[in-house]
Amino acid sequence: MHLDIITPEKILFSAEAEMVVVPGTEGDFGVLPGHASFISTIRPGVITIDTVGSGQRKVAIVGGIAEVVPERCTILAETAEECTSLSNVDAVIRRDAAKTTLDNATNDDARRDAEKKLALAEAVVLATAA
Repeated sequence: MHLDIITPEKILFSAEAEMVVVPGTEGDFGVLPGHASFISTIRPGVITIDTVGSGQRKVAIVGGIAEVVPERCTILAETAEECTSLSNVDAVIRRDAAKTTLDNATNDDARRDAEKKLALAEAVVLATAA
């Protein structure tokens, strides 16, 4: 099946996948080719992708919507980041820096931005720990 992961900034991933596991708000769900059609909201977590011929990849996601039809899965992500080149130590350092930024936020806009960055950093830590 074809998988697209799209953020407001770019197409993060677009390729054939054998299976995808997505952190839905009602629980994680797996998608295989031929899956029944549905739409789900996504909670912060890790998308696990079993690609065709390229092994497993992980994408940290903060939230969004997944649309599944038998021949494809499209994920419209609020914020997402592929985690293949990041070590767990680097991810933890980044998470700690995001916590400090949130603690030092001086207005509502800065706080909202820092909260999103912290949620993504926490998802990256999860992705790199496994």
